Amino acid sequence: MKKKIYFIVPAFVIVAFFFAAFGNPYNPDHSDGAPAGYTGSPGDGKNCTYCHGGNATTQAGIITSNIPGQGYTAGSTYTITVSLTGSGNKGFEVSPQNTSGTLLGTLIAGTGSKLVGSGKYCTHSSSVGGSSATWNFNWTAPAAGTGTVTFYGAFAITENTTKRSTLVVDENTVLPLSVTATATPSSICSGNSTQLNASVSGGSGSYTFSWTSIPVGFTSTLQNPVAQPNDTTVYIVQVSDGTNTVTDSTTVTVTPIPTASAGTDTTYCVTVTDIPLLGIATGFSATVWTTNGDGIFSNITNLNCIYYPGSGDKSNGSVHLTLTALPLAPCTNAASGTRIILFDPCGVGVPELTGNLFTFSLRPNPSNGIFTIYSSNVKNEAIVIRVIDLSGKIILTESLMIIGDKPDHRMDLSSLPKGIYFIRIETNNGVKTEKLILQ
Repeated sequence: MKKKIYFIVPAFVIVAFFFAAFGNPYNPDHSDGAPAGYTGSPGDGKNCTYCHGGNATTQAGIITSNIPGQGYTAGSTYTITVSLTGSGNKGFEVSPQNTSGTLLGTLIAGTGSKLVGSGKYCTHSSSVGGSSATWNFNWTAPAAGTGTVTFYGAFAITENTTKRSTLVVDENTVLPLSVTATATPSSICSGNSTQLNASVSGGSGSYTFSWTSIPVGFTSTLQNPVAQPNDTTVYIVQVSDGTNTVTDSTTVTVTPIPTASAGTDTTYCVTVTDIPLLGIATGFSATVWTTNGDGIFSNITNLNCIYYPGSGDKSNGSVHLTLTALPLAPCTNAASGTRIILFDPCGVGVPELTGNLFTFSLRPNPSNGIFTIYSSNVKNEAIVIRVIDLSGKIILTESLMIIGDKPDHRMDLSSLPKGIYFIRIETNNGVKTEKLILQ
């Protein structure tokens, strides 16, 4: 009968064989970075004690950031800092997650760190000795509406000294400060006013306002001031909430009110057949001529046209010609100007004298405008001298009394344009007319 021989193998040999064959899952030597999934978060479950053994103590303040106290803003990038103290080689692993273990935001490795687990974890790329160690890496905040984010971290200071820490940050739900400037109405007629308004949102909720304008001249600290610009103006509002300042502007278009001038009142000889009109208007959409008489216009919508007086105009002795300027939107009131035309008989019905009873001459003629009227057979008599242009318009009327037998009279028409005029002298006994050439 064969004897069975039993060999007793020490336990440490079996463990050594297992470690050699399968590796040591508790191997604390991760000097080039921790494996993914060891932050101690609810989603990870494991922390650095899985490799280092012992119990990890919780310590606040190991993870810090430059995220403002009011919270992160979606899409903004912040700096996350890990700070460890104590002797021995030090390392870390941090991940921003929700309670389900989902990565929130985007990690960006910094100097001395790297990303593992498809970017879900940031860990040291080499352990750091000495009495302290600091790592900085970046984090880009997740989309708006994500809410609170917790940074979970596990830390090794020595092989057997491990810690856990968290950093909880809220989302800043306060909207950025913004302002929209408006004017109601944004287009006005000159002389009217407009209501300015600064519509503000976001920020702290406590606002100050400062309005200015281009061209300069308008200022206000009210949120909704009233303005009355003379010309088209840009209004600028600056709003501050104590921390930030924003600006916006609005333009108010000013349309001038219309003006109209039909010209100066004028006297014409009753024999006139056509009267030239030179109207002036501004700020209009259209113009129109009207008359209270029976004459007609060559074109009632042209500023410059001809009026042909009717028989009723002349028998009445005058006619009113009115130029009306219609406004541009948004103006509603038209403007008008009236020119009165007077008709003078100019000796009509009084025969021109013949023979030597009454004569006069103009010297020099042609003239530069300064000349003398030499007359004869006029003594102690009132006379009327009229200067008439080719259209029949009476340019000048003078009445004077001839005393004694000195009827000569000097005249100065140098201010008149060059051309042909008629000098008409009316006496109690008749009328005579002579042509004068100004050159």
